[in-house]
Amino acid sequence: MPLVLHLTAANLKMTVRNRQALFWALAFPLMFVGFFALVGSFAESSGAGASAAVIDRAQDDFSRRLIETLGEAGLEIHPRSDETAARAEMADGDLDYLLIIPAGVSSALREGGGAEILLAQASGADGAAAAETARALALAEMRTAGMSPKLSLKRETVDAPGFDFGAQMLPGLALWGLMSNSVIGVAVALANYREKKILRRIKASPMRARTFFAAQILSFMAISLVQAAMILGFGSLVMGAKISGGLLSIGAMVVICNAVFLNLGYIVGAFSKTASAASGLGNLVVLPLALFSGVFIPTDIMPALIADVARWLPLFPMVEALRGIALGAQPLTAFGGELALIAAWLALTALAAVGAFRFE
Repeated sequence: MPLVLHLTAANLKMTVRNRQALFWALAFPLMFVGFFALVGSFAESSGAGASAAVIDRAQDDFSRRLIETLGEAGLEIHPRSDETAARAEMADGDLDYLLIIPAGVSSALREGGGAEILLAQASGADGAAAAETARALALAEMRTAGMSPKLSLKRETVDAPGFDFGAQMLPGLALWGLMSNSVIGVAVALANYREKKILRRIKASPMRARTFFAAQILSFMAISLVQAAMILGFGSLVMGAKISGGLLSIGAMVVICNAVFLNLGYIVGAFSKTASAASGLGNLVVLPLALFSGVFIPTDIMPALIADVARWLPLFPMVEALRGIALGAQPLTAFGGELALIAAWLALTALAAVGAFRFE
């Protein structure tokens, strides 16, 4: 067996025997996944975020009271005038419901006739009882106005992806776990090697330094694959996320992303004289990347300037690509722009890591 494989196996054994390292590499990210699963369950149970487009063709007191009542019931109302455009928004997952109030509904009901309101629901929207709730509200409004309850509700379902809080968060959490372990782990290990004069001994030994570092990289890569599998697997169980992408594509994406993280770790380690300094500087790199790349905070709600800058950070295209591959079953080739940006960061960080590295 080549020496590099022997060293890789030895590094993996040391990692397995190090309970503290295992906790930060595997258990800690899983705790975060569990936390966000809990947050997601609260968000879904509260019904928060349900949005409805309303096309009011009646424009009378009855329709206005009905819209106000629906808003008070917790729906986020978005007035619309174009039915085709509103349906397109639903198909894109931007809206949960579409309510169309026909013209002349008040006069038709007062004259004893009937009227029909259309309520379309996106297939991915939460709240299966929304249609019955809307009908009950409409009947209540009719009774308030002294009308006879002859209002019927036409129900439709529009195919839409919907939004799953846990599923959308999961790829970002997996990459955050990989980044934290690789950047901080490599930086701390490199600082320890330098403090204990191990790097100096490697330089003086017959073994080539590149063999030593190749083994270290391979061990981190192996751990990253196990880590990603555990986070995505655990997340699919507790969050109900459907991992529909191919395992080879997901694995390839993990390896590509982790190569950038390892380069960052070597850069941080090159500027850290002690292990504690490496840990602090590593967190200084990891936390801003996670905060401004859409892992914990969606970039859509960030100020425009910050969001534009965040799109050029290495973690942003990684999250977008892994989300599409793992959850959307899209191939790697569908993310040419993201992969090009990741490749640019890979080349840049590799050059910086080689330039900054010192044995002493």
